[in-house]
Amino acid sequence: MRISLRSKLALLSLLLLLFPLLGMRLNSTLKRSLMISQKDTLNFTAQAVAAALTNRSDLFDREQFRSLNQSRDLYLFQLSNTIRLDGNVDDWQPELEQAKTFGQEHLLSPQEGYLPQTLSFRHLTGKQDKYLYAFFDVQDDQVIYRSRSSLRLDRSDHLQLVIEDEQGQRRYLISPYEPGWISPFLMPSNPIKFPVSEPRIQGVWKQKSGGYVLELRIPLDLLGSKLAFIVADVDDEQERSVRTMIGTANISANQEPGWLLGTSKPIEDILRSLDRPYARIRVVDQNQRVRAQVGSLRNPENLSEEADRFTEIMRQAGELLRPLYRFFTIAPDVKIQEQASQPTELDMQGIREGLEGRHTLTKYLMEDGQTEVMAAIAPLHENGKVIAAVVVEQTTNSILALGNQMIEETITLSVLAFLFGGGVFFFFAYRLSGRIRKLRDQAATAITSDGHLRSSRPARRSHDEIGDLGRTLDSMLEQLQQQIEHREKMADNLEHEMRTPLAGVAASLKNLKQEQRRQQENPPKQIMEYIRWAERDVQRLEGLLTSIREAASLKNALVLDSKEQFDLGRAVSMWLEHGWQLAFSEVKFLYQQPEQEAAVEGDPVRLHQALDKLVENAVSFHLPETPVELLLEEQGEFIVMQVVNQGPTIDPAVQQQIFNSMTTNRPVKDDRPHMGLGLYIVRTILEHHGGKASVRNLDDGRSGVVFAISLPKAKP
Repeated sequence: MRISLRSKLALLSLLLLLFPLLGMRLNSTLKRSLMISQKDTLNFTAQAVAAALTNRSDLFDREQFRSLNQSRDLYLFQLSNTIRLDGNVDDWQPELEQAKTFGQEHLLSPQEGYLPQTLSFRHLTGKQDKYLYAFFDVQDDQVIYRSRSSLRLDRSDHLQLVIEDEQGQRRYLISPYEPGWISPFLMPSNPIKFPVSEPRIQGVWKQKSGGYVLELRIPLDLLGSKLAFIVADVDDEQERSVRTMIGTANISANQEPGWLLGTSKPIEDILRSLDRPYARIRVVDQNQRVRAQVGSLRNPENLSEEADRFTEIMRQAGELLRPLYRFFTIAPDVKIQEQASQPTELDMQGIREGLEGRHTLTKYLMEDGQTEVMAAIAPLHENGKVIAAVVVEQTTNSILALGNQMIEETITLSVLAFLFGGGVFFFFAYRLSGRIRKLRDQAATAITSDGHLRSSRPARRSHDEIGDLGRTLDSMLEQLQQQIEHREKMADNLEHEMRTPLAGVAASLKNLKQEQRRQQENPPKQIMEYIRWAERDVQRLEGLLTSIREAASLKNALVLDSKEQFDLGRAVSMWLEHGWQLAFSEVKFLYQQPEQEAAVEGDPVRLHQALDKLVENAVSFHLPETPVELLLEEQGEFIVMQVVNQGPTIDPAVQQQIFNSMTTNRPVKDDRPHMGLGLYIVRTILEHHGGKASVRNLDDGRSGVVFAISLPKAKP
């Protein structure tokens, strides 16, 4: 496979692509170093936060970090949306996804044959502004409302609310007559007293298929440190006895209400003073409840910086190469959407080890499945015991963004270098190959089709290797020109020098023949035969010298010839009738003169001479009893004359050389001299007239040769 010099240099320019590979290797090394640095920084931050909170007994006691009961404690969510007391669940999203389901395991008294559709509910407690909001989605196959004829509040489906503060416990009961707006009643500790309505606690009861939805709003100043909810179910409207009770705590069994837990503002204030930019710090208690949280995983906003000229060029180039970057970079999620509702429990790899007193480092993917978060976990001690764990989290986006920036800059610089270097290489290759092609074309056109050298050649001014090669070729061509001129002059000189002694030999033979006849009336037959052989050889030598003279002086003679316009078809008919048919009377010629005029412009004598050579060649090679065919036809802008003879074919390898000087392909020798000049004369005459000569073997099943000459049609 031939590969041009430009292609080779273009392939060599691909070595410039090693630069981005080296850059990516450097980026990989730097990325590993940055990851190690980020791990160390997160570990140090987690340990610093843990050290700042260690042995704060008063703080942990006040924020209820001890003796927690996972089944009874209630966690207050920070609600994302404004809650409307309308019985609809839309405004409880997205926190509603973390609502806890209460069922058989929360029965306050054993019950055989319990079914979830009899009584179960989903529950969620949250805070917003100065209020606590509670949501209950109750499954109840038979909803029984309070009878208007009865003063009892506990003889229907109802909700009990137990609040405990420093003054003791207060129990509220909600039992409406019908769905709609509700307010609870404060149940007296003395059974003989009547319940008192509490208008500060408001809510709505909305019935639905298979149960009801209950929403409550309680001022935070009414609450204490503990809270419990109990849902009671009455299924018989006549008997109206409570059949099932499910609650967060069993008050009748002397269980205390659960702690009302939420994020600790004092701890969060401490964490803010230790806040790490673009990181999130969380404190998790032994129940894996998130008790404090500050910070965010969101990336910093891109600050507009004043860019210099080079940076601006790199930025513009980067925009064009943006599709290419995607194959080598991983785009960080610069718009991290953190959960509107933060989880109340943190269950990640390593959190349990941290709560057991071990420092851990872990990674996980966020919900989008692309953003990687690195988390350092440190235990939080109080009097030698682990009561919580500090979790410091940060995304790897900053490292990823820095790595991407390095890759992009490496690719951009490499592409620019490749384009510039490749352009220089290509220009150099184009220039170099152009000079070589020019030298090749000059060498190819230095010799004309007739074997002569062109005299005009440009001077070589360049002083590199190509210039030296050109000057060497010029020197070789000059020597070749001298050899050709010497050969041509030698043919003329040889012809001139041989004619004088040849004339003397011819005269001597003639005198010898006459002397023999004069001395003897009947000279010996053998001697006369020798004399005739010598005379015949002299005639052959004279014919050869004439052919040499004719071929050598043909081009100069053609310049002096005059051209005229004539009908080649009619001329061939006359030449056949008065020349070829008489000269070769034993040969049959087939020729049909065309009806239309075949007008050409040229010297009739020279064209006759060329056709003489072709007809003579066809006659000398044709098989006996086969005709020589002359075909004349018009092909486009040319008049084509074909001379066809049946006989031996020409080797295809010789067909391209048969019209050269001193080339012959005669397998049979005859008495006439042949030096391979006849077809050379034909080609020279045709080229002088703007035509060409060609040869091919017959392809119609016969064995033979077709010689053809084509001449341009004469202009009107």
